[in-house]
Amino acid sequence: MSSRSIEDLTPETQELYHKFAVIMKAKNIPYIVTCTFRSQSEQNALYEQGRTKPGQIVTWTRKSRHTDREAFDVAILKNGKISWNVDDYLEAGKIGRAVGLIWGGDFKTSKDRPHFEKPKE
Repeated sequence: MSSRSIEDLTPETQELYHKFAVIMKAKNIPYIVTCTFRSQSEQNALYEQGRTKPGQIVTWTRKSRHTDREAFDVAILKNGKISWNVDDYLEAGKIGRAVGLIWGGDFKTSKDRPHFEKPKE
């Protein structure tokens, strides 16, 4: 099962996450972390979903930054419930960019608004 623990991320990614979390709290934007580290076998299973296995497609790659421990996903909460409304992720995206993260909402194809990752070196 995928991790939700910030401690499972690389130290550099943890540092960026903590900067993100401080600003999210200061702006009173409630959220939960839904995924940090994911094993390669878990990533492969997600990739197969909607392709060779039943279900909806949820990822576009077998090579995820989650398997490198350099990405995390969040879910924005509205009235205590998870919101998947695109607009609810825009401010989080701005905050992520401001602290030095790459926001999945900026991906050219397959926008992934809940996703944040450490830039490659």
